[in-house]
Parts: sequence; C-alpha cells; structure tokens
Amino acid sequence: MVIYQAGVLKALKELSPEILKSASRIYGVSSGSIVAALAVCKCDMDEILPSFFSVLKNTNWLCLSSRMKVLHTLRSSLNKYLPTNAHQLVSGKLHIVLTRARDWQNVVISEFASKEDIIQAVFCSCFLPMYCGFFPPLYHGVRYIDGEFSMCVFFRR
Repeated sequence: MVIYQAGVLKALKELSPEILKSASRIYGVSSGSIVAALAVCKCDMDEILPSFFSVLKNTNWLCLSSRMKVLHTLRSSLNKYLPTNAHQLVSGKLHIVLTRARDWQNVVISEFASKEDIIQAVFCSCFLPMYCGFFPPLYHGVRYIDGEFSMCVFFRR
C-alpha cells in the first residue's frame, strides 16, 4: 500500500497542490502514516521511493528476519529523510492512528516531542502482530500495534 499511497501523494503535489497546502490535518494509519509524515515534512518522495522499492523487492516475505529487516529499514529511512525539526513541523497537523495492544482502543497521536517520537509512532502504526514480531513496540511506555486493527468493526467490543 505504501507505494500506492506515495503515488497518490505525488499526483496531489503535481495536479492539485492547493489541497495539500490547505489541509489543516493529515491523518496516517498503518503504512499511510509513513507517507503522511513525509508529506507534512515536505520530503522529496522521488528521492525516498527508490530505497523503499529496493528493500521491498529484495524481501522474502515468508521469513520473519526479512520482515524485521523491512521495519529496521523503515526506521533508518525515516531517520535519514525526516528533517531534524520534523516534530516542530508536524505537531498538531500530523495525526497518526495507533491501536493500544492492551485493550484494542483507537489512539490518535498528534503532538510529538522529537523526531524520534514521530518515527516510533509510525513504527507502532505499521506493526502487524505475529507478522512483524511477537511483542508490539512501545510508544511512551505503552505497547501499540497497527492502527487499522482498532478501526475494524470486527475487533471492537
């Protein structure tokens, strides 16, 4: 999905840039949180996408260690491409959707204290339990998983 979402972002930038400029909030859930974070920071997707393509193309999706490599690459790529002051650029505008692992509640994060804070929120929003690992990552001491889980009616109480 991230490739599709990046393509939509590129099309919006080229064909209708006023939509992105006028948006007061941009939401991202799951892989959409990657594109949303990069979009709000005005990162150059043409520079970033080739590194994502390379990793995705060379990944054995059946092997857990390969999937962990993708998550590691995601973290290092965001660290490389997000500006140092990313947290100042995105706070209040970028909204990342997570699912709290303890009770499957939907949580939206929109204030970030540092660039690492953004990266960790994105990492949590993309984490698929069992597929990406057995223990969900922590964000401010709480375990979170992919935000899509709390958005599905099937998982709600």
